[in-house]
Amino acid sequence: MLFAILPPFFMASTSEVLMNSAYIKNSASVYDEIYSALSTCPSDYYVVVSQPGVHSSDFSTRKSAPRLGAKMLGKDKSIRSKMSVNEVAGLLEVKQIKNLLVDNCKAQTTAIDGSSGSYPSHFEPGPQVIDVEFPMLSLGSDRARQLSENDGLLSDIIERIPSTSKYTILYVTSPREFPESDSVVYESSNEFNQDGLHMDLKRDYSSYSSYSSSSDRHQSLFDEYQYFTPGIFMGLLASFFFILILYIGISALSSLQVSYAAFEKDTSAAAQKKQQ
Repeated sequence: MLFAILPPFFMASTSEVLMNSAYIKNSASVYDEIYSALSTCPSDYYVVVSQPGVHSSDFSTRKSAPRLGAKMLGKDKSIRSKMSVNEVAGLLEVKQIKNLLVDNCKAQTTAIDGSSGSYPSHFEPGPQVIDVEFPMLSLGSDRARQLSENDGLLSDIIERIPSTSKYTILYVTSPREFPESDSVVYESSNEFNQDGLHMDLKRDYSSYSSYSSSSDRHQSLFDEYQYFTPGIFMGLLASFFFILILYIGISALSSLQVSYAAFEKDTSAAAQKKQQ
């Protein structure tokens, strides 16, 4: 089965900001959360990464983007806040995010062409937007290698940020059909790794379970949530015993057979003589 797969979004910050991860959100909701988190300008540097031509399954293994994965999975202790959205419905405009930072935070912009592999040896004091634009991933066999190399370049750029400064990474992706206006679709795969980055990034992501195939992306509520918990099971079991005890008690009372004469006073001569 062939269909378009929605791209992910990742955000990590060394600043304390409120961010909520989710499995799927529309682009407007994601932008609203970005605006809420960054409107106070909590960081000195904002690394805005644009990676077109990807989808969530590209991050199915930790080898895809190991350095970004380390920040999103809590292995980088300097990261204080993070947010991941496995699938973003609609196009999240990178230009809109950059304009927000430039206008609200009065940040300067440093543009880096990811295809050239070159970047400044140091960055001027913030606030500053480091605009990193990677080329679109190919559809060939070198796709995974290209994504891994981009991850390495991004890591080198972040290392150039002064260690005393706070930074925020916004990793914005888009599927192939948005930048090129073609109708490229991706074939479903049944070999998603449960240890994959895009599954581990879920619910603080995150209690979101992995899915076994792309054709079953929208799981049922019974796959997403646990309804029959141990507490409910114990409650039902206790209720059963209470009902059983009540039933036995009522059955015992109803089985008693006492004649009506047992409650009448004996007025015979023998009883009167015995009383005397």
